[in-house]
Amino acid sequence: MQDDRTMLKTGRIEALSDGIFAIAMTILILSFETMLQQPARLDEKDVMNMLFELWPDFFHYVISFVILGVFWFQHHHQFHYIKSVDVMLLFINIAGLMFIGLIPFTTAMVSDYSHTRAAAIVFEMNLFIAGLIFFLHWIYASHRHCLVDGRLEPGVIRFYRMRNLVIPGVSVCAMLLSLYRPRLGTMLYFLVPFILLLWKKEQAG
Repeated sequence: MQDDRTMLKTGRIEALSDGIFAIAMTILILSFETMLQQPARLDEKDVMNMLFELWPDFFHYVISFVILGVFWFQHHHQFHYIKSVDVMLLFINIAGLMFIGLIPFTTAMVSDYSHTRAAAIVFEMNLFIAGLIFFLHWIYASHRHCLVDGRLEPGVIRFYRMRNLVIPGVSVCAMLLSLYRPRLGTMLYFLVPFILLLWKKEQAG
C-alpha cells in the first residue's frame, strides 16, 4: 500500500509529457538545415538537386515522427489506466522523456551519416532505451495494481506490457541489421505501426 502523502496527481506529468513530445516532434524539421543554407535564387535544376540530396532527411523525419507518435500514443494509453503517480514513477517518466527529447538529435545524425553504422546504431539505441524505459514505466505502475485501477484485468496488463516491447524488439533487430546494412536497419521502424495495428485487431477479435 502506497503512502497517500507520496502520491501525486497524473495531470501535471501528463501535461509535461505532452509538451516534451510536441517540442520533439516540432524540432525534427530543423534537421533540414541544408535547405536553409542555400542561396535565395536557385534555378529549377538546382532545386531538384537540393531536394534529391535531402531525401535521407525526409526519410528519417518520417520515421522519427511516426515513432514519436507511437510513443505518445502508448504513453497516453498507460495514463488512461494509471490513476496516481509516486516519486519513483515520476523519475522513470522523466528518464523516458529525456530520451524522447534526444530523438531529434539522433535523427539529424543518422540523416547526415545514414551510410555509417555508428550513426544508425546511435539512433536505434536511442529508440531502444526510450522504449525500454516506457516498458519499465508500465511494469512498475501495474505491479500488484499499485498505481493503476484495482479492477484492471490481468489480461489488459499483459497486453500493454507486450505492446510496449514492440519498439525495443524492432530496435534490436535494426541494430543487428545496421551492422551490415545501416540504411536497411532504420527502415525496419516502418513496421512498428503495422505491427501494433494488426496486433490490436487480433486482440479485438
